[in-house]
Amino acid sequence: MSGEVSSDMDNSSTEPLQEKELSILCNKSVQYKVLEFIGEGTFGKVAKCVNLKANENTAMKILKDVNDYAIEVQMLEKLRKLDTEKNNLVGFVDNFIVDDKSCIAFECLDRSLYDLMEQREAPLTLNEIRPITRQLLVALNALKGIGILHADVKLDNVMLVNHQDEPFRVKLIDFGLAMPASEAREGMIAQPIAYQAPEVSLGLPISEAIDMWSLGCLLASLFLYQDIFIGESLYDVMNTVCCLLGQPQDHLLDAGKYTHQYFKRERCSPNSQWRLKTPEEAFLNLLQMLLNPDAEMRITPQQALEHSFVTMSHLADYAH
Repeated sequence: MSGEVSSDMDNSSTEPLQEKELSILCNKSVQYKVLEFIGEGTFGKVAKCVNLKANENTAMKILKDVNDYAIEVQMLEKLRKLDTEKNNLVGFVDNFIVDDKSCIAFECLDRSLYDLMEQREAPLTLNEIRPITRQLLVALNALKGIGILHADVKLDNVMLVNHQDEPFRVKLIDFGLAMPASEAREGMIAQPIAYQAPEVSLGLPISEAIDMWSLGCLLASLFLYQDIFIGESLYDVMNTVCCLLGQPQDHLLDAGKYTHQYFKRERCSPNSQWRLKTPEEAFLNLLQMLLNPDAEMRITPQQALEHSFVTMSHLADYAH
């Protein structure tokens, strides 16, 4: 499914740690023996460990950034208010810092929905999607109840618990980008490109509703066997959203901080309307500035470097 459904986790294979990398991670009273890496991302690595005291397997997230660690632990502590089993949320086991390693231990689960789709090489049926939908709605409803945005709902972050014994029982994982809804601010960046809600892209107020948009994208991916909103940049995704769902209403575009990155207001009529910009427009505008007959008015190299045709990357690749 490579190239069809996006993933930010490099977990295509599970490789044992090298002999020299085998280690023991020690909390105050518990030792965790690292068995193998089971995933890696920009945040750090995930290792399968065994709790030597309880003889139980755990998934150990080893973060590079101690600030990321502190933020995630803060969110996980808030989750202690919830019944994680009942609400289909990953179980938080332990956290500690040892040497230069910031470690968070979770219950050990089976595999992600992304991995499942890769292995099946086929979409899920509606009868398979239905229980997944219900469980994730329960999870998001629980998070909304305590005022938390997950902000990173995607195939990688939904894990099967034990697919052989409990088919399609899932849990929502990874609270590294989660935040209190009260702290969400319009204009802030959140969510991977393929799952990013229009209000995030446009710079509108943000609420728990962004997780529902991501859930819709996830369910569509399960059904279609590809991302529903495909593109290498936020502009591409916005273009696809407009093609499939229609352009966001003018009152949203009027209020968006970033609307002008994607849309242009037509002023040729009394009732001017927004329309999606085209890459050709940006290019032609740059040419006009380069080819200005007045040398004093001609665009400078520095100004040209900041022109929207050159800086399309500011619309672009945002991945977790």
